Amino acid sequence: MEFKRCSKGHFYDPSVTSTCPQCAAEERMGQNAAFQADLGVTAPVSNIEDYGATAPVAGMDDYGATTPISSVDNFGATEPIYGRGGDMGETMPPMQDNGFGGNGVEDYEEATQPVSLGGIVGFTPVTGWLVCVEGPARGRDFRIRAGYNYIGRAEHMDICVTGDNKIGRERHAMIAYDPEEKVFFFGPADGKSIVRLNGKMVMVPAEIKAHDVLTIGITKLMFVPLCGERFSWDA
Repeated sequence: MEFKRCSKGHFYDPSVTSTCPQCAAEERMGQNAAFQADLGVTAPVSNIEDYGATAPVAGMDDYGATTPISSVDNFGATEPIYGRGGDMGETMPPMQDNGFGGNGVEDYEEATQPVSLGGIVGFTPVTGWLVCVEGPARGRDFRIRAGYNYIGRAEHMDICVTGDNKIGRERHAMIAYDPEEKVFFFGPADGKSIVRLNGKMVMVPAEIKAHDVLTIGITKLMFVPLCGERFSWDA
């Protein structure tokens, strides 16, 4: 069998093929590489030492790199509040259903609710006052609303009297106004120490009149009514 050598130094059998099959294979490989370059895929490196390694296709160095979509760059981020002057750029919390058709009250539990007294919406009108005439809170006044008003040292009490440690933190006593009968009552609640009305111990709620003095702990509170026979928010 006699072999023939091509111009590139490859040996082949001329009885089988008239041209060098290895040269033909390399030519086909070059054509495939050019075709793949047009499609944007990587081509094999021609250097035999790096055979099998890929290299970026010319003109497509960043092919396949992702770019942000301009309309959703900050998808999920909160939006700035507009029209609030110095608060421009402040984020807005999600709105919550307020139980009246979703009008967007953010803190439903703390939002004021409509009241029936006088048809006034947004707050409960004052019906009278307690004025401290003796004790650590001397000179301070406390508003009385319709219904039950619990008295204690805790800030969340309806009437918060601070400075007198003999007054319980919660529901030591109570004062109430009945808008139907237009009368006020005062009496003990959950407090352990005795409460007094005009110096006399009170065991059950008792009706009170203008300028009566209520004693809780070492604090004395004078009662000053607003509502009654002469005036009522329902009138």
